[in-house]
Amino acid sequence: METRFQVTVIQDEDDLAVFHKKKTERFAEYDFAGSRVSSGRNSIHDYPAMLHPLLVDDLLEEFGKPGQHFYDPFCGSGTSLVQAVKRGLIAYGTDINPLALLIAHVRGTNIDPEEYEKHLKVFTEEYPTFTPSIPEIKNIEYWYGNDVVNDLGKIRNAISRIDNNQVKMLFLTAFSTTVRKVSYTKKGEFKRVRMSPAQIEKQFTDTYGIYLRTLAGYYSVLQKDKLHDNFHLFQRDLRMGIPFDEKIDLIITSPPYGDSRTTVAYGQFSSFGLEWIKGLNPFGDADLRLDNYLLGGSYSRSSEKSNISQNLNDTLNLIALKDIKRAREVGIFFTDLLICIKNIARQLNENATVCFIVGNRNVKGITIPMDTIIVDFFEYFGLEHIATRVRKISNKRMAIKNSPSNIKGETCTTMNYEYIVIFKGR
Repeated sequence: METRFQVTVIQDEDDLAVFHKKKTERFAEYDFAGSRVSSGRNSIHDYPAMLHPLLVDDLLEEFGKPGQHFYDPFCGSGTSLVQAVKRGLIAYGTDINPLALLIAHVRGTNIDPEEYEKHLKVFTEEYPTFTPSIPEIKNIEYWYGNDVVNDLGKIRNAISRIDNNQVKMLFLTAFSTTVRKVSYTKKGEFKRVRMSPAQIEKQFTDTYGIYLRTLAGYYSVLQKDKLHDNFHLFQRDLRMGIPFDEKIDLIITSPPYGDSRTTVAYGQFSSFGLEWIKGLNPFGDADLRLDNYLLGGSYSRSSEKSNISQNLNDTLNLIALKDIKRAREVGIFFTDLLICIKNIARQLNENATVCFIVGNRNVKGITIPMDTIIVDFFEYFGLEHIATRVRKISNKRMAIKNSPSNIKGETCTTMNYEYIVIFKGR
């Protein structure tokens, strides 16, 4: 039983020969070592685990055509959507995170210069007169200095008065970035981790100046890189179905690799911005509980043995030998993912192409072969597995090591490689 997992794990370049029997090959040209993930429109607002735009471009070049319906079911901050629209595809994106959708919208939109300048002039002239509008935030004094809270409240009040939706969303996105920059959270962390007292003591914060510089930088990016406005965004839990009727020709997406609590903490990362823009974001509100609503986030649901993927069953059995609770949690995540894949498969045009970009994470020292599990899932719903291409991760902002046993000091490699798993409708 254990052998089947060992052959799905790349430890080094010498192990790659076993993959050719499984339609899997190493694609060094997809590594993009030294190439920035965040550039141009994709530099607007930081976001965890973003797709590499050059990878998306290569896949669009191979499989996409202008006028096709493109869909990213886990669109996050919209990297794939921006690249698809640049190539003339009609892009659709769904995500459960309202902040991600706000960022994606701004990255994919164009701003009228006259409207921007008009509202910026009003903002800068009237800012000193505004009273702070401070939303209810738990432990606000733990995460922000008093002067910072006052300045953020005034900026929030000013933004709330903007009557042009496109301009307002740009101002909100810059505000979300600023909120995180001026907080006491450790820089470079996705989770909520407070600075040390010594670091806080040294921090000098020009909140208003940081905001204006961030806003000007984002606006400059949008003006340099005009796009055709041909994309559609939906705030949606994909387990509830797809919220549009159009049939899809091409999917390029990177789903979560595991539940948000133990992989990438999208909810914790987004919580700073979401707290301050509450009631102002056209895509809705959320809070720290967001992670509970992501795939695998609710442990109250049942996890039954799969009759679709023996790879998944064998993996869960191995994890259960070490920790039955963790095995159940992993099972819930894949149950949720299976529901999403079922809904995706129903929405595809005949001969559609699907590219799922996944990683094989470690749980309790067991590598989960997500690349082969999703092959089982998609083949069950009638798609043909064409190829799996392997790229080395060198520039994606996510954890490379974790503690699989949750014992301090014990770590192992989580994901050094990504798998681009390609399917065709039939």
